[in-house]
Amino acid sequence: MINSSVKHIIKIILAKWPLFILYLSSTTFLGFLCLLYNIKLILIADLIRFTLIPFLLFLFYRIYHEEKFLRNLRKASFQGRILEAVPHGLVEKAFINSFNQLQQQRIEYENEVQKEFKQHRDYLVMWSHEVKTPLTALSLMAENANEVASIDVQQQIALAYHQLNLILTYERLADFNHDLVFKWISVSDIIEVLIKRYAVFFIRKEITPNIKIAAVKVLTDPKWLSFILEQLLMNALKYSKKGTSIEIEWQDNAIKIVDNGIGIDASDLPRVFEPGFTGQNGRHHDSATGMGLYIAQRISKLLDLKLTIESEISNGTSAIILIPKTKIKY
Repeated sequence: MINSSVKHIIKIILAKWPLFILYLSSTTFLGFLCLLYNIKLILIADLIRFTLIPFLLFLFYRIYHEEKFLRNLRKASFQGRILEAVPHGLVEKAFINSFNQLQQQRIEYENEVQKEFKQHRDYLVMWSHEVKTPLTALSLMAENANEVASIDVQQQIALAYHQLNLILTYERLADFNHDLVFKWISVSDIIEVLIKRYAVFFIRKEITPNIKIAAVKVLTDPKWLSFILEQLLMNALKYSKKGTSIEIEWQDNAIKIVDNGIGIDASDLPRVFEPGFTGQNGRHHDSATGMGLYIAQRISKLLDLKLTIESEISNGTSAIILIPKTKIKY
């Protein structure tokens, strides 16, 4: 540590060679003038005697100041904090201001990264518990009976698949644009596939899907439009009352999924797309993660779609995906 400090000071001294050259050049020039005008050289000796010590003191001060300034700069840079130093001159003042601005941006960025990392970790922990829920249910069914009904097994597997799909999609959001393939697809075809995939939930809750989709095609990514519709359909199934119906229709250039469920409280409605927000309904449903609508909204924006939620407590919810006219073909 001492050797490195000494080497650093030597580098600073060597960097002052222009001042040494200037001082020697000045005295040499004055000596030449004295010879030229027959002035006694004793004047040059007096000049050196009276200026050498102030020059060396000034030089020592500059070396001390710069060594201290650079040492504080290294510490501030390494520790990621603001540089606290008294500037000598406009150049140092401008440098300190610029450095501190960059450090402040760095500190804010690192804090944001740490916050996102913590949120990311918390979401993954939460999802891991959600994935374990249907597996635990299957284990309990197997323990309590020699045979488990196929419909029960299918429901729990579908729930586990749904949560795993959410996790994988959340992981892809950072680099999502590389996974987009736009083409003309039939809306009714996507709806039919989703109804079949989650038919077990319709059967168990005795919910009837009423599909009123026109013969319309939209220009989008079928995989991710299907994902958005899946989240909306699962929410409708989760919060619908037993024995009711879910309307899936095409209206005013939009796909609408309307349920007759418990609805969303007016105070919760503006926040339904926030990550991790579950609201009053989520507090009464242990399986709510508050991430489905958040991810669906993120993907909707990337697909140039507008996703909105309309709801009234105890009177059901309407999820609406508005599609630009330029991306619709009848």
